[in-house]
Amino acid sequence: MSIETSTVVAAPGLSDLAKVQLDERHQGILSYAGNTCGGAAPWRQRKFAEVRDLVALSQISSRLKIQCLDVSVDLRAVVEMRVTVPCLRGPDAPLEIASLAVLGVIYRQDVLVTPQPGFSFVQILAPGPVWHANVSHDQNQVLCLGSSLPVGVPLKEIILMTYGALTMQTVQLDVGDSAGVLNPSAADWWQHNTKKIPLSREPFLSKPEAQQ
Repeated sequence: MSIETSTVVAAPGLSDLAKVQLDERHQGILSYAGNTCGGAAPWRQRKFAEVRDLVALSQISSRLKIQCLDVSVDLRAVVEMRVTVPCLRGPDAPLEIASLAVLGVIYRQDVLVTPQPGFSFVQILAPGPVWHANVSHDQNQVLCLGSSLPVGVPLKEIILMTYGALTMQTVQLDVGDSAGVLNPSAADWWQHNTKKIPLSREPFLSKPEAQQ
């Protein structure tokens, strides 16, 4: 009598990005980066490694899609992220929760040598107006991920911190704290509406929830 066994292969996780075998689309993005990457050799190598992680993350997560990429100087990307985004169109308007953000992401060479301000990495291009304590209430809609981020912080960590901030799984509401409040009015509003927090409890690598 023989017993058949089956092997369950676990889905790749955040620690396995280097092992992800890229499909044709994502390999094409990586090849483009390799062909257009500028700067001194150490910076080119670091940018290419960060892009490799970004495209692998995009492939294994249905939440993330790369729209465009520029690595000629800094690492610049426009990405779509399926994530809750709180928006408020006026003081008497109801809170709206969008389900898709378009993000402008920039990763500068200075990150390799000095801590960087938490507001220097991510801009919310759409939707708007975003109503969030850590997002500037102007046309730039800059997202602050903390007072400063450490030297060499990986780009994948920037993406994950952005998801945590927009879902409000991690959020700074204390207007007396310098660690990220860019919109004091929104911070005060959310302090009076804490029952709405978090906007989602889903982890980044889960399937996106149904649109709100």
